[in-house]
Amino acid sequence: MRRFLVVFISIIMMVTLFLGSVTVTFSAQSKIIPGGQYNLTDYQKFSERKITSFNEAPQLKDLVQQGKLPPVEKRIPQNPPVVQPIERVGKYGGTWRRYSPIAWYGVHFLISYEPLVRICGPDLTKIEPNIAERWNLSKDAKTLVLYLRKGIRWSDGEPFTADDIMFWYEDIILNKELTPTPPIWLITGGEIAKFKKIDDYTIEMNFSQPYPLILYELAANKNPYAPKHYLKQFHLKYTAKEKLEAMTKEAGLQFWYQLFARKNDATMNTELPTIWAWRTTIPWGADGLKVERNPYYWKIDPEGNQLPYIDTIRVYYVSDWSVGFLKIMAGEGEMQGVGFKLMDYDLYMANREKGGYKVVKWTGLYPGEPTIMFNQTVKDPVLRKIFRDVRFRQAMSLAINRKEINQALYFGLCEPLQPTIVPPSPLYKEEFAKVFAEYNPKKAEELLDKIGLKRGPDGWRMRPDGKRLELTLDTRQPLQWIDVANMVAKYWNDIGVKTAVRVDEIGTLWATRVNANEHEVVTQGFSTNPLLIGNSAFNMTAWTAWAGEWARWYQTGGKAGEKPEGDALKVIELWEQYKITIDPIKRVNLGREILRLHAKNLWIIGAGGRKLPYIFLVKNNFHNWPEDWIQDLSYGSQARAHPEQCFIEQ
Repeated sequence: MRRFLVVFISIIMMVTLFLGSVTVTFSAQSKIIPGGQYNLTDYQKFSERKITSFNEAPQLKDLVQQGKLPPVEKRIPQNPPVVQPIERVGKYGGTWRRYSPIAWYGVHFLISYEPLVRICGPDLTKIEPNIAERWNLSKDAKTLVLYLRKGIRWSDGEPFTADDIMFWYEDIILNKELTPTPPIWLITGGEIAKFKKIDDYTIEMNFSQPYPLILYELAANKNPYAPKHYLKQFHLKYTAKEKLEAMTKEAGLQFWYQLFARKNDATMNTELPTIWAWRTTIPWGADGLKVERNPYYWKIDPEGNQLPYIDTIRVYYVSDWSVGFLKIMAGEGEMQGVGFKLMDYDLYMANREKGGYKVVKWTGLYPGEPTIMFNQTVKDPVLRKIFRDVRFRQAMSLAINRKEINQALYFGLCEPLQPTIVPPSPLYKEEFAKVFAEYNPKKAEELLDKIGLKRGPDGWRMRPDGKRLELTLDTRQPLQWIDVANMVAKYWNDIGVKTAVRVDEIGTLWATRVNANEHEVVTQGFSTNPLLIGNSAFNMTAWTAWAGEWARWYQTGGKAGEKPEGDALKVIELWEQYKITIDPIKRVNLGREILRLHAKNLWIIGAGGRKLPYIFLVKNNFHNWPEDWIQDLSYGSQARAHPEQCFIEQ
């Protein structure tokens, strides 16, 4: 109950902030809280204690004594961020073991949250300094000035400056070969933002329309920078064409931009400078990958110790997520999220003493886990017409016994409703969650009959072209998505819609099909921030399996895909208006209208339920991992918990 109240009050604070005026100047926490991050000057003021000296890991101290590394005072900024530990100040050393079948989800998703500004703590209520030490957003919300922290260095010792942001903007984002379509979050009023370098440590962003929530977008796991001093050697603008072609050919590639992308891949290129707490030293391969502490990492703890505490993170390749989870339970790992996979919850709990770990549960902000998405732009024209009939989607929703799924797979812990934004977001309305959420197979059959999808002689429903109506429901690991898909397929088979489940154990084939618009129906979970910031399937800014080519049209500015129709097009128009609306009440109304259209059209159907707890297995000697937190992928979620302040008790 206490955890619930903490999270509830925290989100209420976020709602209050959302309804308030535009943040126009520097903002941060005004008191010290566990998991908070502060400019050194602010930390000393709030805590009334001075940090007068700095310390470092023993192996780094040895390198300094050998003359191979500058003193720690010269490797951190003038005003470094201070991270307040979740439990206590940690100790240096140790290897953090993890398991994954996919490179990025092994560790890089966990250590790469270093945006210009951050979302603060577990509650998503405030913006805190990060690379930007302070900022100013104009009253008309069209100009944002970011004052960068002086003294941040890349992992190879080179200074991080405004040039690295301008390189990302001018030479990556505005280069059509590297970025055929600019990120949708950079666009307002149909125009891309303009970046301007004021000096080495000041950047100005200008927008054609007001952008009152730009700081939240920047905090939503956006990293608008790249190491110019390193990557320019692989860029056509800075390197002779003949030389670049030779390097490209030597790498076994055809085009220079392929070489550039490879060199800019942190999971594969050990030479790529980073500002993360750890840098890749063994690239992803058959044995996994390895990252080691960055000697130039730019954050400290309250005692002046340079972070991170942990020396190494070792990710081992496993062909199946479950294999990795079993290894954690056997004591062969320090900490790893097992997600919403509650079917094994009893197993996790029963093995705690033997495995020497504890089970930690975070509050999930997922509208549905998973949801069902019918591809509105499916290639089969007959299926497309069927899928676009809202009565069909209503029928398929009514056929799903959510309460049975909830009890069988989720221990009754989820809310068996339709996916909509999670309360107490100011955009939430209970009615959105209840539309066609009841289990009523009789009514489902009646709707299918009215559409003209009658049963044939063999009992299966027929398409208008005389063929049997057959669906392929694509699903994948992790979690209980496969089990949910099998139960949903049974419900649909019961009402005469022949449904086969196609499983991709790893998820790469699933992604390939969705990206190529080759899917019919999929299970898909997604996170949606209470302010609709970041990426969301509700506004087609995320991986939107329900919208297919409609989303591609929107995300490419109409250069590819298919223009949406009717209410789907209206969703995009509303979202574009939402982004530029300064008045908070008007913005709330626009957001609610987006969600009302989703409730009306049922483009996304709930199956597994919403607000599931997200589970971690944490070894007893692994410290500073928070227990009261929110799982929200739009803000880096686990990375927001500051893994650099985690430590292993030796």
